[in-house]
Amino acid sequence: MFRARHLFNRTPFNVAVRKSQPSGCQRSPFELPLQSKFRWSYLWYGSILALGISTGLGARHFAAPLGLPEPGSRDDALILQSLNADIDKLDIVKELRKKSYSVHSDVPLSSAAGVEVPKAWVEIDLGKREVEEGGLLGVMSGTRGLGVQRAFWNAETREMVAVVWIGGGLSGWPSVAHGGAIATIFEEAMARMARGPDGNIEQVHRPTSMKVTYAKPTYSLDFYVLRASFANPNLPQTEPLPEPEAEPTKSWLSWLSPQKDMTKKSEPGQLVEIVGTLESVKGELCVRAKGTFAAPAITS
Repeated sequence: MFRARHLFNRTPFNVAVRKSQPSGCQRSPFELPLQSKFRWSYLWYGSILALGISTGLGARHFAAPLGLPEPGSRDDALILQSLNADIDKLDIVKELRKKSYSVHSDVPLSSAAGVEVPKAWVEIDLGKREVEEGGLLGVMSGTRGLGVQRAFWNAETREMVAVVWIGGGLSGWPSVAHGGAIATIFEEAMARMARGPDGNIEQVHRPTSMKVTYAKPTYSLDFYVLRASFANPNLPQTEPLPEPEAEPTKSWLSWLSPQKDMTKKSEPGQLVEIVGTLESVKGELCVRAKGTFAAPAITS
C-alpha cells in the first residue's frame, strides 16, 4: 500500500531531449557579419587611397607652371615680344626714360634733333654682352629666365635701377623664385656697377662677399624693380691716385711671380660696399642684398 502511494505521488522525471546536428552544419552566428565588415573596410581604404592619389595628381597638374618654351624658339620669341611691350608700359620705365638717354636700338631717343638736354641717367643693356657670349645671364635668358630687362645707370650718384622679368624657370617652389637665382641677379647687377656701364665683366669685378636677406616671397612670372647703389658713392672718385714710387732695387727674388714673392705683396685694398633691394612693381620690398668689392675693381 505504501509503495503504491509512493509511486503515484512522486514527481515525474522529465528527460531533456537533445537534437543532434551534423558537425558540418555548425556555424558561428558572427561569421557572416565579420566577413562583411572586412570587405567594407577594404573597400573604404581603397576609396580613400584612390581619392588621395587623384587629389595629389590634380594639385600637381594645376600647381605646376605652364609649359616653358625653349630659348630661341618661335613661341619664346612671341612671348618675349609681348613682354617687351608690357615692360615699356610700366610707369617706372616711362619716368626713367624721360630722365635718361637710351642706348637700346629698338627705343628711339625722345630729344629733338640738334637739341642737347643734359640728363643724369643713361639706359644701358644689362647683360647683353653676357647673353651673346653665353655667360650667366645667357644661361638664364628667354621667357623661362630673365627674358627682358630695362636698366638705367646714373653716373653722378653711381646708382642703378633695373626692371627685370623673373620667369617660371627660376622657380624653386611652384610659382616662387629660387633664392639662388635672385642672388645671381644681384651679383650680375652689382658686377656691372663695379665694371661700369661698358666693358666685359671679369673675375676681378665679382664681389668678395654677398649677403642676401629675403623679406618676403618673390613670385615668378612677374616684373620686379632692382635698385642698387654704392654705400659710399664718392669713395672711388675722390680717392687720390698713389704717388709713383722710385724704381726698387733688384733682388735675387726678382724672377719670382708676385703670387710667390712675399716682398711684392701689396697691402690689401679698401673694400667698397654696394647695397641693393628688389621690390615689386607696387613698391613692396622683397629682398635686400649687400655685396663687397675690392676698391681697385671699381671703375667709373
